[in-house]
Formats: sequence, structure tokens, C-alpha cells
Amino acid sequence: MSCDLWSTETSVRETLAIAEAAARAAGQAIQAARTDGLAKGAGHDVVTHADGASEAILCEHLARAFPDHRIEGEEGAAIGPADSPRVWHLDPLDGTANFSRGIPYWAVSVGLAWRGKPVLGVIHAPAFGHTLTCIRGQGVWLDGVALPPAPAMDEDPRTWIVAVDWPWDLAQRKRVTALLGHLSGSIRQYKTYGSAALDCVNLARGWVDAYCITDIFPWDLCAGAAALQELGFRLADWQGQPWKLGRGPIRACRPGGEALLDQFCQQAWNSIPIPE
Repeated sequence: MSCDLWSTETSVRETLAIAEAAARAAGQAIQAARTDGLAKGAGHDVVTHADGASEAILCEHLARAFPDHRIEGEEGAAIGPADSPRVWHLDPLDGTANFSRGIPYWAVSVGLAWRGKPVLGVIHAPAFGHTLTCIRGQGVWLDGVALPPAPAMDEDPRTWIVAVDWPWDLAQRKRVTALLGHLSGSIRQYKTYGSAALDCVNLARGWVDAYCITDIFPWDLCAGAAALQELGFRLADWQGQPWKLGRGPIRACRPGGEALLDQFCQQAWNSIPIPE
């Protein structure tokens, strides 16, 4: 991807370094906050004190370095000019429900979009000691090691492992359940981990073959989508249309499996009508 976002090679690397430093600082704060472990939210959508603390750290780092950029976070951050073509999408603690129960499957996700297209990302998972970084047009790295392009998906769905997740919208969950019903007789396994960012990492490193969810937000996917698109993964909505950054569905998979996976997704989507 070429764009006028980066003026020099140095500037893009500096931008990534700042984003990674912010994510690492936020991750340290989250780990330190584990001692209180108390959720301040309730019901399906749990929020902990660590979510807000992490977002504040991310915003502080990014706003200081990029005052002309827009910053938007899951916990309500809305900083910088609203008309900026450069927008940071932040998930300060992706996998909050896991974190609140002491399950280590969570991450800090920092993604930059340029004119609505993901171009740079950092996904930092302190509990696992892994950090994925990416720059569109330059590569994707896991702990500093470059990841190869996505290999073709096996034509036989009996080999597939598909990651899915629960949307917060309860009606949309019925579509996920319907998808599992359609997949159950065809694929090897499905996984539900509870962190979209880490699902993208698992897809990028080849641990799973596809990721599907019916309703998700820009902060969940901006960083991960930048990495997946850079590696050649196929992203679409559940009707097979090109995926766009924003709230809505996504189907991401290795090349070669999109046609069959689209059939499963479309069947599930259409079987559960939800009024707009």
C-alpha cells in the first residue's frame, strides 16, 4: 500500500516505535492493576479499572507525539481533530472478560487508519510475552521476526480450525450460533478465545485458518486487519462484500477458502433476520 501518510522511511519506523512503546506501557499498567482485580462493570459487557488506566496511557503517548491525529478508544477517548485523515483506534484491553477472571488471553491493540484504511498496528500480549507489529507495504513481525505471507487454505474444510467470538449484541450471537451449526459437520474444530486482536495474531501466525464474527468495532480490528491484509489474508463481510473498517461483521481467512466459507457465513446471516 502506498500513501502520503509517511514522509520518510524514518518517520514510519518512528511512528511504529511510538505506538509499540505506548502499548508496552499500557500493558505494564494492566499487569500492575491485577492486584485489585475488581470489575466495575456488570452483565455481558465487563469493564475493569485497568481498561481506563490503559486507555489513558495510550492517549497520553499518542497525543503528545501526534497532536494532529485523531485518537478514538473503546473507553470513550475522542482526542484530536475530528476531520484528520489519520485516526488511531485503541482497544486498551481486548479480552476484558478473560482478564477479569484471571485468564491470560488478553492484549493491548493499537491501530492506525489512514483515510479509513488500516495501515499500522501493534498488538501486545504481556501475559504471553508476544508483540505483533505491522506496517502496510513493509511487513508484519512477531517479536521482531518477519512473518511470511499467508499460505493457501486447504481445499478440504475437514482440516480447518475456525475462530469465532460472541458479539455483545445478543441477537447477533444467534448468527454466530447458526454459523457453528453450518460449520459443525464440515470443519475440524472451532475456537472461541475472547480476544479479536489475539485471534488476528493466531491467524497471522498460522494457528487458525479463519476468524468470523458478526458484530465488532474498529478498535478491535484496526491493528489486526492491517497485519492480515499485509500478509494476504482475505477479508470480507458475511455477505462476501469487501470488508471496511467500522462496526459490523468480518470474515477473515487464508486465500483459497473464502468461497466455501462465504457460503457458510451467508447461510448463517440470512437464516437469522435482524431488523435494522
